[in-house]
Amino acid sequence: MTQIAFLNEISIPQKVEIENHIQELGYDFKFLENFSNLLNHDGLSCSINGHKTFFEIYIDQTDEIISEEEWIKSDITNQDVAISFVWGADLAAGACIGLISIGLIDKCEALVYYLDDEMKYTREMLLADTSQFLNELQKK
Repeated sequence: MTQIAFLNEISIPQKVEIENHIQELGYDFKFLENFSNLLNHDGLSCSINGHKTFFEIYIDQTDEIISEEEWIKSDITNQDVAISFVWGADLAAGACIGLISIGLIDKCEALVYYLDDEMKYTREMLLADTSQFLNELQKK
């Protein structure tokens, strides 16, 4: 599964800003690595409600992504960086990616898309999906 956030590189919040924002929203979320900026990694380890997870991230220039995804092109204005989050059937990863994406929307007005279904996410959709992931995770 691939979710992409398009944003301006200059406005990307630091790790601590994202983590604090997610916690302020009421989630037990933590990054498990010591780093400052999302742009310096090819994967992230996180925990949500005590469940540890890892997922891949890729950083690309926006033009590289939208050249392959025409359906996104009309939404892009001045976003110059694309952060792709890639994961499998890991509910904790899905929840963490959703929460990080909410942080990016709130902190730097990122545009977020789920490529597998060609859909644009709103903040509300991400919150609903995150709740669903967490409910399923709690059942396990």
